[in-house]
Amino acid sequence: MAVLRPHAVFLSVAILLGGCATQPAALTGMRVPKPDTTHTSRRVRDWAGTYAGVLPCADCPGLRETITLNKNLTMEITTQYVGRSDQIFRRGNEFSWVDGNTIRLEGMRGGPTFYRVGKNQLTQLGMDGKPITGPLAARFILKKLPKPR
Repeated sequence: MAVLRPHAVFLSVAILLGGCATQPAALTGMRVPKPDTTHTSRRVRDWAGTYAGVLPCADCPGLRETITLNKNLTMEITTQYVGRSDQIFRRGNEFSWVDGNTIRLEGMRGGPTFYRVGKNQLTQLGMDGKPITGPLAARFILKKLPKPR
């Protein structure tokens, strides 16, 4: 039978107790922030730019709409009623991010204000902020235009 020497026992106990020591107060109060790994349109995609398309219209062949979103959270919309006249309606204001993928156009009255920002497209949402469903749903998408050279 092996006999432990006193200094080996002391060393073993010291190592065990040393591992149980408390951290200094300065270190225990520190919280290391976790990296944000959520991928949202606002952070990841190049969302600023001009989007255009022809949206459904109740009493005309369509609404030719162009929306320009700027990095400073301002926007401009141009609308033309297809088949009616050449008149173009322009309005500008600000927009805000509702969440990482949805924007709300500020100052819009009586019209759609929510859009889902996707890869190179804006999808118009219903007045309640939910996706439009049904046979015309695919027609509520504006495609991003290439940047002018």
